[in-house]
Amino acid sequence: MARYTVSLLSVRRQRRSWALSAAFALLLTAVCYPPVRLKAEQPDQPTIPATHIAQNQQLIANASQLQLTPKQVGGLWSQVGSDYQDLADFDKSEDAYNRALRILESIESARDAYAITLGNLGSLYAMTGRYDAALNCHKRSLAVLEQLGDPLMTARGEGHLADAYLAMGKNKEAARYSLMALDSAMKLPQSTNDDKGSMLLTYAYASCMTSHFDDCLRAAREAMEIVRTTFAPDSFPAGQANVALGFAESRTGVDTAEQHLREGVRVLRMQLPPTHPLMVHALDLYRDYLAKNHRDAEAKQIAEEQKAIFEHGRDCANCTVSVYGLRGR
Repeated sequence: MARYTVSLLSVRRQRRSWALSAAFALLLTAVCYPPVRLKAEQPDQPTIPATHIAQNQQLIANASQLQLTPKQVGGLWSQVGSDYQDLADFDKSEDAYNRALRILESIESARDAYAITLGNLGSLYAMTGRYDAALNCHKRSLAVLEQLGDPLMTARGEGHLADAYLAMGKNKEAARYSLMALDSAMKLPQSTNDDKGSMLLTYAYASCMTSHFDDCLRAAREAMEIVRTTFAPDSFPAGQANVALGFAESRTGVDTAEQHLREGVRVLRMQLPPTHPLMVHALDLYRDYLAKNHRDAEAKQIAEEQKAIFEHGRDCANCTVSVYGLRGR
């Protein structure tokens, strides 16, 4: 079971436009702010999402017999929602999150769990292109976190809100909130490398969107250094960080842009099914780089690969790879 934490593993789906800038920015802060799992009263076990879902649903079904409190049941529903989101079963994820929210909303001692679940629902809405709803959820979540007075939780909420603004192309707001989140993460002793790396990447994209390219490149490089010291070279975060750094370098004319984009795509191919939205968008970014540099044959090859993916649908409900399962539990 995961802790109350924000990690470098998040997947967001974004429609292609740039608005490509905004599209790729939200998607490729993929190293940022995943659904945060709620701690239930049961032992930590390294289970895959489908097994985890079955276990938690069984606990919910036996809640009366097990004498679980409403707060515990709400936490279990939130975990079910997070696991369904891992599997990209978005309808079931949304249903589970809403069940959790209905239970947790009226429990004063569960305000933190309520805010986390609300933020997770916002991330789901961003993945599925419902950006106004995502923004609404993240604003409400942040308001609760601010009332609770935990500086790190508030910083994470600011980072989520920055993501939502990026999705909507409101880049100045994204830059403002991502900088607030980053400043807090760098100052707070309890912030983790995950927090710092995530917020650096959000800030990097927001900086690129607002033409602060020096800040963009510096933040992406700092995030890459954190990933290199924290994760394996072929890990999901490493793939994400390479793509993000390649994006920043492509926007600033650094000649290693292709190297990092290509490496990021290579690693993500190892970690994700070809139909996964993040894989599709990483290929979008690499293809656009190739086209911009007049490498039309290679860009066309990627476009044909993407066409085949579109023809088979972009739904990933049957994916067996859980990107959230790759992070520390």
